[in-house]
Amino acid sequence: MEEINNDYTPKPRQPRKKPVKKQHGADFALRIIAVIAAIIVWFILSITQYPTINRTINKVPVNLSLENTIAKEKGLSALNFKNPTVDVEIKGMNYEIGNYKASDLTATIDVSKVTKEGQYVLDIDVKSNHPSDSCTIVSVSPSTIAVEFDRITQKSFPLEVESPSISAADGFSLSDATVNPDKITLNGPVNSLAKINRAVAKVNSTAKLSEDKSIKADEIILYDSDNNVITDSSITWDENQTFTASFIVYKKKTLKLKLDVTGAPENFDVSSLPITYSQQEITINTPNLSDKDSETIIIGTVPLSQLRLGWEQTFDIPLSAGEVNLSGESKVTVAIDSQNYVTNIYRVSQIITKNKPEGKQVEIETKSLPAVTIIGPESDMDSLKENDLVASVDLSDISKDGTYSKTATISISGHSKIWCFGTNEVQVAVSEKTAVTTTSRSD
Repeated sequence: MEEINNDYTPKPRQPRKKPVKKQHGADFALRIIAVIAAIIVWFILSITQYPTINRTINKVPVNLSLENTIAKEKGLSALNFKNPTVDVEIKGMNYEIGNYKASDLTATIDVSKVTKEGQYVLDIDVKSNHPSDSCTIVSVSPSTIAVEFDRITQKSFPLEVESPSISAADGFSLSDATVNPDKITLNGPVNSLAKINRAVAKVNSTAKLSEDKSIKADEIILYDSDNNVITDSSITWDENQTFTASFIVYKKKTLKLKLDVTGAPENFDVSSLPITYSQQEITINTPNLSDKDSETIIIGTVPLSQLRLGWEQTFDIPLSAGEVNLSGESKVTVAIDSQNYVTNIYRVSQIITKNKPEGKQVEIETKSLPAVTIIGPESDMDSLKENDLVASVDLSDISKDGTYSKTATISISGHSKIWCFGTNEVQVAVSEKTAVTTTSRSD
């Protein structure tokens, strides 16, 4: 049998190698030294080769400030100042002004001489924004600027509408257009605003309108008292504000005027009354575009019993909302013409009642009306007889027992153009019905 040897000798462990760091220290230091050396060389060259230079900086903005000035205390403002610029020649060390731009300089206007309204020629001062730099201002072009000063204020003006190319279609008319908002606030010198007589919102569109329409105004125009257009650029307003003109379309319409006569008997012809009108019709503009071309309107109501020969009364002509009277007359006078008409006094003995209350007994206590005024055409009155006159009393509003004084309506039988003037009272007694006893007689 083979003998097994259990002795085992492991290999020794090798130590782990540490990573080797690259050595950059020397190289980095050399780079820093090189940059510093270049800066020193550039500085030396700037001083030795180009110690001072002249440069021109273009389009330097010019500022105008009135803070803490006499002009500010007196309420003055600069007019038509459009933020001008100047070209500035400067001189200095190359390393200081070599990279100057417009933003490195400040140009201001000397306003110390401004003490009242007027135009001034003012100096423009320029300086560097870097006080530590040796910067000299050689020249400024232009070196002065003309500025006008005045007191600026605000004033509001009512706006009118101008629309030379807007008209109404056939059968229609336009009212005066309105504008919203109806005022404009203007800013400007006191003297300039004082020249304005009126302000106008102008619509340049072209249209023939048959219905209401709103149109944006194209421009604002200012006029003086001689109707000349003012073109003063010192007067300003909010350019972003919108003004809208509203055009209201009206339809022409004829109104026929009529007096309403009430209380006439059934057989009376109201149209036969000799009524005269100071004007029988008027022409109006109505916003109701669907209305008919003509319409009869009631100007007032009068009972027939109040109409006598020579009667006259004036009424206002009623109009609906938005309607405009084109005739110029707002009232109409109505009269009863007495030509060929006469007035007579008659006794009325025939008195009757109608609409008696149910279950009641009525007794007419007035036996006759001795003095009733009757009016009618002379030819009809000649044939009128007393028995043609009947007084009727309406009891439809009575339900209780008692004695009542009621106004009678006078009817003229066989005459439709004759009427009664005035009121006539009839007294009636109303009571419960009494039982009627019937007795029979025998031969």
